[in-house]
Amino acid sequence: MVEGQLVNTHQEFCTQVRVTSTITRALLGLDWEDIARLADNHTQAVQRWLSSRSPHAKRFQGIGFTATSTGIQAELLNLALGGRFPPTARDEVIDCEIDAVISFFAEQNAPFMWWLSPFVTPSDMEQRLAQHRFEPREYRLPTMVAPLRASDKWPEFDPGIQVWQARSHADLQAASAIRRTAFRFSEGVALTYFEDMADGWLRGDPARLYLARVGEGGPPVAMGALIMGAKLPGVYVMATMPEWERRGLGKAVLTRILCDAAADGHELIVLTAGARAYSLYRKFGFQHIFEYLLYHRQP
Repeated sequence: MVEGQLVNTHQEFCTQVRVTSTITRALLGLDWEDIARLADNHTQAVQRWLSSRSPHAKRFQGIGFTATSTGIQAELLNLALGGRFPPTARDEVIDCEIDAVISFFAEQNAPFMWWLSPFVTPSDMEQRLAQHRFEPREYRLPTMVAPLRASDKWPEFDPGIQVWQARSHADLQAASAIRRTAFRFSEGVALTYFEDMADGWLRGDPARLYLARVGEGGPPVAMGALIMGAKLPGVYVMATMPEWERRGLGKAVLTRILCDAAADGHELIVLTAGARAYSLYRKFGFQHIFEYLLYHRQP
């Protein structure tokens, strides 16, 4: 697969497997399907954990789907995951469960996205969602993995940048402001996102939150997190205040995350990449494994 190229359907996705498998075998010692399933299991576990931490979190658990709502009016923070039905599942059971997910989010009055991985069963899940008025988002979400043994090849950054693990309520307040601004949430949305989940972020298990600034005494202007899921570490909520972009803060935060994950004895790390950060992750040795197809429902 050409770097940065995203596939449009699961059918196209399957044609890239032979090429990607060669890359993963050479760099990571695993076949494509092995590493893709590990990454998918990790990502789904972490996304379920993240959305469950909100004070107003609700969850729907079906046969093949899990839906989680934070109660926050941000599409990014509410999602439907899964799509692994047993081979014996009847069409009406699957369609009924799709309707149940739609009703669940309607009751929560929450916008949401539906994530489909390459491992959905049955394989026609895209068509089923289309019949329920779901449309694919233009951007597919790349899932990437990297070995943690190549620290000598990581990019350098300004040594004056300070990175620390969040330890206080003030750190959480700063993180909420950074994420809200960098992710362009609507005014008034997710004002206290991290403070509302303080215990989960400050105790360092399964999540560690990091902040960064330039020089001594300056305000935090960048952030990122290391979160464990399905026995693998992952990189999450990487964000920099717009006026501080291209100053090496993302490199500094990512380096700290990778170093801490390696120090914990892990050999592999996972992330899902936004369009703006994709090139940064490639510089750190992350390999593009597959994409999640993202769907939203038309009114």
